Amino acid sequence: MRFLHVRHWGRVLAGCALLIGTGLSGAGTASATVPGKGSQGYCPDGNGVTVVVDFQGLGGDPLIRCAPGPQENGVTALQNAGLELAGTGKYGLSLICRIERKPADQSCTDMPPENATWSFWTATNGGKWAASQVGVQSWQPPAGSFEGWSFAIDKSYTDYPPPRTAPVRKANAPAPAPAAAQTATSDSGFPWGLVIGIVVVVLIAAAGVVTAVRRRRGTA
Repeated sequence: MRFLHVRHWGRVLAGCALLIGTGLSGAGTASATVPGKGSQGYCPDGNGVTVVVDFQGLGGDPLIRCAPGPQENGVTALQNAGLELAGTGKYGLSLICRIERKPADQSCTDMPPENATWSFWTATNGGKWAASQVGVQSWQPPAGSFEGWSFAIDKSYTDYPPPRTAPVRKANAPAPAPAAAQTATSDSGFPWGLVIGIVVVVLIAAAGVVTAVRRRRGTA
């Protein structure tokens, strides 16, 4: 019985060790940036295409993202900016139906209705938005230019609104500081608070093992 009791506490300690390993692994990746395409904000220089998406009546703030480097066409600029796209079942990505899953209630099996669709705009840095005269797959964006997408609701083709964000390259705001609710770290970035908490759990478990063994010996 003494052997089984000690083995039980051995499993507890093994579980604590697993908790430490899991905790340290999570701590190492919790604040890491997930690699992806594009970056948030304006392209910092003329090497890339800044993509602006204005949801207009769909709600939500406009998105501004950078597709770095040369872009083959308007679709690749959207993709390389890191945006999620959906084309139509009939025309594919030559006709954009959804951007970032909006509009969510629209079928993409055929051409979207004229009064509820994405309009495509282009501009040079510091210029003005102009409705594109070519299809998205035919447009070859110059380096440093802007590509704009604006959703039109209950408007005819001639009244489609351009993006409300001016095509003027600006300095990007600094990244926000980590939230206070995240795992506390020292200046070196190591999560000492998490490690100390796990060590305390292990010590309590070990003390329980020692106490149990002593009681068994005393009653033997």
